[in-house]
Amino acid sequence: MPIVFFAKKPDNVTMNTDVLVIGAGPVGLHTAKCLAECGYEVRLLEKKPEAAKQVCCTGIISTECASKYGFDGKYIQNYFSEASVYSPGGQKLLLKRDTPQAIMLDRASFQAKLLQQAINCGVRTSFGFQANSIEYIENGLRITTKEGQSFTAKAVVLAAGYNTALSRATGLGEINNFAYGLQAEVDTSIPSNLSLFTGKAISQGYFGWLSSINDCTAKMGLLTRKNPFECWSALHNTLYKQGLITAKHINYVCRPVPIGNLSASFGDRVLAVGDFAGQLKPTTGGGIYFGLLCADLAVSCLDKNIKTNKLSKANLAEYEKNWKSLIGSELYIGRLLSRAYAGIDDRLLEQIFKKCATSGMIEKMAAKSHLGFDWHGKAFGHLLKNPFDLVRS
Repeated sequence: MPIVFFAKKPDNVTMNTDVLVIGAGPVGLHTAKCLAECGYEVRLLEKKPEAAKQVCCTGIISTECASKYGFDGKYIQNYFSEASVYSPGGQKLLLKRDTPQAIMLDRASFQAKLLQQAINCGVRTSFGFQANSIEYIENGLRITTKEGQSFTAKAVVLAAGYNTALSRATGLGEINNFAYGLQAEVDTSIPSNLSLFTGKAISQGYFGWLSSINDCTAKMGLLTRKNPFECWSALHNTLYKQGLITAKHINYVCRPVPIGNLSASFGDRVLAVGDFAGQLKPTTGGGIYFGLLCADLAVSCLDKNIKTNKLSKANLAEYEKNWKSLIGSELYIGRLLSRAYAGIDDRLLEQIFKKCATSGMIEKMAAKSHLGFDWHGKAFGHLLKNPFDLVRS
């Protein structure tokens, strides 16, 4: 049965929670915890029967993100200060700095930690329940699940990942374009640190990766606009022939990754955060950091408005204004870069690799400490301010 959103009707109902957060990924868990810390009654609704144990995500975040949100070493699988990027023909560019620029989280353990923190703050959880309908009632919303359970709340936060049915039902529009993310944990005989693989066969518009967990295991994956299964086969063959992986057959997880934003991330008593709203880096598909930043803004907006029960669409509009002020330009520039990269054929890409290797441009940009792991718009802005570098590359 599809999700439906019913019109408002008079109904004198006592709310059984202040805020219902739908989705128990990192962004949903963080949102629920922070709202509970503000003193609100919060319930977390998740369609899966338990916390995710197998996640289609590398878990790679910047050291900036780790520092801001206090992620400790217990949940860190690896640190990366360099990355090897390979052209379709095998040319190699080394991106390197003296200090770590990114870390890899154990996503399953990390999410388990966030869940426990949320519970410790008083968040009530309902796993194994999928939102099926949302109905406006007096001073709130009623959410009915596919399993027949009913919840009422003053406000709802949508953090359920890419979900067009739920976004349409809540009147927020939908994200029509998406890429495919595929990943598996593999045995590797040659420690590879972090390696990225380009070319139309491996990915349509993005890249593949092999990121080491330790000396004998790694995360193998790719992001592509189309042909996910053919691209996975091409990446597998490339890594297998190079001796980087040992298995002839690998089971993987696949999930949709949104490209673009909802037409609106707010409505009457409703806010959307994280992947659900399309708040992720268009160039890489990474959504943890931007999602957490936007979750903080959602919490601030709700905290301000729940107290006065001013939760209309007009009152919640400031949330979208604030998150677009924070990351909107990054998303816009990132999409331009992503579309430009998608239009480059393998022959031209080989030439670009060759130019980058001989011009020293990679080393020059690596030396500029303000060009960070997350803010790709700054790197592009640097090139625009230095047009000769852009022309030469």
